[in-house]
Amino acid sequence: RCYICRLAVHVPHKTCKAMCIPCGDFNTAGSELSMPGNLDLSGKTALVTGARVNLGYHVALRLLRCGARVIVSSRYPRDAVSRYEAESDSSAWIDRLRIVGADFRSARDAFDLVSHVRSIISAWGGRLDILINNAAQTLTDSVKTEGQAVHRENILKDKVSMTPLLQHQYSARVRGGVQATIEGAEDTADLNERSNPNGGGAAPGSSKDMVPLEDKSSWVQSLSEIPYEDVISAHSVNTFVPLILIRELLPLMGDITASPPSSQDNPNRPAGYVINVSSREGIFESSRSNPHKAGRHVHTNMSKAALNMITETEAGPAWGRRRVVINTVNPGYMSAAPEMEEAYDGVRPIGWEDGAGRVLWPVAIGEGGQGTRGGGVVWGRFLKHYGAVRVEPGWGRG
Repeated sequence: RCYICRLAVHVPHKTCKAMCIPCGDFNTAGSELSMPGNLDLSGKTALVTGARVNLGYHVALRLLRCGARVIVSSRYPRDAVSRYEAESDSSAWIDRLRIVGADFRSARDAFDLVSHVRSIISAWGGRLDILINNAAQTLTDSVKTEGQAVHRENILKDKVSMTPLLQHQYSARVRGGVQATIEGAEDTADLNERSNPNGGGAAPGSSKDMVPLEDKSSWVQSLSEIPYEDVISAHSVNTFVPLILIRELLPLMGDITASPPSSQDNPNRPAGYVINVSSREGIFESSRSNPHKAGRHVHTNMSKAALNMITETEAGPAWGRRRVVINTVNPGYMSAAPEMEEAYDGVRPIGWEDGAGRVLWPVAIGEGGQGTRGGGVVWGRFLKHYGAVRVEPGWGRG
């Protein structure tokens, strides 16, 4: 079935193989709206969180190539520097890039990021135009994997250019340098042990009765298997930090009550954009028998639902007071958990570039990119497939 319209595909699109020809053409046209040459963001400043690899990386690159100044956050900033500098056209935009180290499992890092963003924006003219809350924790890396990434950061300390790297005393840490705790518990192993009323015994269906957790990603873990540390850190990364960034940085995006727009301003052109990158995990399914969630990854589902409610709650005031549009975007199915790698013959229906186009579609519409009428106002929406599919998070339609 076609990835967008869900009808049977008899002849696939020549480049978008998971789509029928009309939907493939629609998908390509939607993505091209935010491509260089179609969207001019010269003079605009953007913050993209979690932009070292994958979706955030491609979003940041597209913004840079459209002329924007871009601030990027990453747990591993030196590795991020090496990736951006390796791009063949980096000389054209590297002076418009700043990279800030921040681990969103630490509240201190989140507020340090706010401070650094304010300093950078002050030097760049004092205004933030685009905030993309992309950083997310879906799967939790093992301590060993995080340790290897931290080790690479340490190796890169003397090897990467300092040009785009904000010079501050950030150091990458395993688990963000903190062990998630609740009310003084020494560690989450203690929490998990105390949460089991049978003490050392295993209740039927408990994690001790199942496949060892180190062999299962959090995507397939049940309520009784998910470590409390993962529950806490998922909410910190996926919900708490986006809330902090919106609250602290919205004042840098304008206030029309303090500075009313001039008569030359287009009243339909947004003054700024906030995009919360979310997923279908945060919405009700159309049927209670839908197997998509079915007792799995409840911590991710909870955090994405909360992120959607930030959009729902704050979009109206942000537009009314600041002319800033806040939307949630579902970028699509671009990656899979280890247990799902072989699904659909191991091929994802869309790639990172497609995802970047979906994330930036509200910006392209608002800025009047080539092919649009300009000044499109879309706010308070859960956007899927470039807005083609109507999604109501509380009703499960779409």
